Amino acid sequence: VLGRRTAEFHVALASDRRDPAFAPVPMGDWLQVNADRMRRHAGEALELLNSRLHLLPDPATAAAHEVLSAGNDLIRRFRTLESLRTGAARIRIHGDFHLGQVLRTRDDFILIDFEGEPLRPIAERRGKSSPLVDVAGMLRSFGYAARSAFADRVGDRPGLATVREPWVRAWETWVSAAFLRAWLEGVAGAPFLPEPEALDVLLDAFVLDKAFYELRYELNNRPDWVALPLDGIRTIAGRGE
Repeated sequence: VLGRRTAEFHVALASDRRDPAFAPVPMGDWLQVNADRMRRHAGEALELLNSRLHLLPDPATAAAHEVLSAGNDLIRRFRTLESLRTGAARIRIHGDFHLGQVLRTRDDFILIDFEGEPLRPIAERRGKSSPLVDVAGMLRSFGYAARSAFADRVGDRPGLATVREPWVRAWETWVSAAFLRAWLEGVAGAPFLPEPEALDVLLDAFVLDKAFYELRYELNNRPDWVALPLDGIRTIAGRGE
């Protein structure tokens, strides 16, 4: 249901071609510009992680070393955007989409808070992007939901963690697939939907970019939570291998 509502939201945002503020526009050089931005932000996140290694909680240290070791390979993944060609359009998007931005109403969902990320300038928040950025934000939010619940329930009991770990990954994978499948069905034929090959590349890049954003945020604000984005980045790195 959430996937369908998200699709309806994106279709609505792209429906008024007469209003310049909402009319879909060609991708242009947006991918190349964003590939450079993503590489830069990923590098900054890795430098920050390396400088804070001595401050991390013990459970996160091993994951941090794994991410740092894979850092150059992860940054290189953004280069695929530079040569990507797609006929998909850019549209206005939510810009700060995650589970905290939806309200559950019995068997449905209401989307809220459309002002974008508060720390970004208004002009940037009004800018047009790929709606896959919103999709990536929600997929990462499922990961946060699964991992935070997992941490609350297993605490410092490694035996319980070993037993429940596969179930946590199964839940995140299933929910992500259900959401993505419903979204794709809902936006079929929309001008902003990329070709299948381009969609895979874009979604992987946006999910990885979001995970690096989370890493910077947690290092600066909630170091006890840093294991969540680290786990997400490790998963992405393993998927590439």
